[in-house]
Amino acid sequence: MNRTKITRLSLLFDGMVVFRGIIGDPVAVSFQKLLQGIGSREFDLMAIYKDYHHFCSLATQVHWPDYLWERMLQDDNELARQTAQQGKDRVPAGLRRLAGRELLYLRELAGLKAEDIKDAVKARCAEQGAEEPGLWLEEPLSPESWPGWLSLPDMDREKETYAKEGNQAELYLLASQKRLKQSLLQGRSEEMVEALLAYYQTMGTGLFGRCMALKWRSRTERLEGVHPEPMRISKLINQEREQGIILQNTEFFLKGLPANNVILYGNRGTGKSSLVKALVQEYGEQGLRLVELSKTDLHDYPKIIRLLAKQPLKFILFIDDLSFEDTESDYKNLKTLLEGGLEGKPQNVLIYATSNRRHLVRETFGERQVEEVHRRDNMEEKLSLSDRFGITVTFPTPDQEGYLKIVEELAAQEGLTLPKEELRQQALRWVMNHNARSGRTARQFVDFLVAREGLAAQQ
Repeated sequence: MNRTKITRLSLLFDGMVVFRGIIGDPVAVSFQKLLQGIGSREFDLMAIYKDYHHFCSLATQVHWPDYLWERMLQDDNELARQTAQQGKDRVPAGLRRLAGRELLYLRELAGLKAEDIKDAVKARCAEQGAEEPGLWLEEPLSPESWPGWLSLPDMDREKETYAKEGNQAELYLLASQKRLKQSLLQGRSEEMVEALLAYYQTMGTGLFGRCMALKWRSRTERLEGVHPEPMRISKLINQEREQGIILQNTEFFLKGLPANNVILYGNRGTGKSSLVKALVQEYGEQGLRLVELSKTDLHDYPKIIRLLAKQPLKFILFIDDLSFEDTESDYKNLKTLLEGGLEGKPQNVLIYATSNRRHLVRETFGERQVEEVHRRDNMEEKLSLSDRFGITVTFPTPDQEGYLKIVEELAAQEGLTLPKEELRQQALRWVMNHNARSGRTARQFVDFLVAREGLAAQQ
């Protein structure tokens, strides 16, 4: 590889317009500096040696060149914004052509191997009209002995991990990214652009295109991607009625029909949070994403929905363990958010909250001693909060037979062969020595049995 080609690639990289956000990335900056050094008239082998090894260390950590495609995918640019807000078919032809050219440049940059870089360095040395200085002929300073960077581990390994734990959401994301990468590596410029726009429209843009579940971090005022729990509806036993209500409402939402905000109420361990978390596994392929926030993040709600409203996806804002003390005033903010605020909730957002408290706001005994009219006003204000959730789903604590049914079905799913009567007796003893009857307790008991059998098999 000669100096002219290296210089050309360096200039093309620096001249990005659509994907210009990539240029500021630290790894891309290191790569660009290396290319500039090799192509420069003022050829400095010692500086190139340092730049090469610095880039090599970064490239190994982030698995270059796959990192370059990931960085392109999360880039917030006009192409992504127009696709998300208007649909891919309304992206101007001029913007498509410009993006296509830059995707070809990126593919050429991603195709550079360590050997190509080292060959270019040796060629520049030869261009200087003299052999390499004696110092550089010795290992490890000679370009032939410079290390390469490590490639990304095979996606099939990740696929096996997600398949083993039943993480359907991550499997779907991985498969979608793999298809896109194949198109970017093989297609013509028009095909590359079409594949990228289709990905934006189906999977979202930026961070949303790389994560199936997100969490709001109030400290940084940013959404952060998280791996969704591999919870499946089939693992949640003895809540068929509750599931039916939640799933129907969620399907209304995904089909663009009127849907309600939901409050899931019940004692701890009854599967409220698990059911909400399982939704992204069931409906992720239909464009559903889960965004978790705490009640202390409610003041950031306007910032959050402005981010979500720009995306072509459907979002469930998940607030776990929602309740307020009588001295807290945040519940008034939540009332405004649920209904009646000046900044309305976008059509692609619903709120699902769980709570151990039926009316969400604690009532104190002292409130009962105040004048009747004021007490009634206070109670009405607090009760109206739960009323503003369109649907309230109650999760009852299972009776003994219900608890045993959960244990039996979970044990069957895990392939445990313990006799039924012995299983039931041990399950009842577990409850006496541990927690109250609940789906969570049943899960903990079955996990204990699985671990015990696994340990016995190793001995």
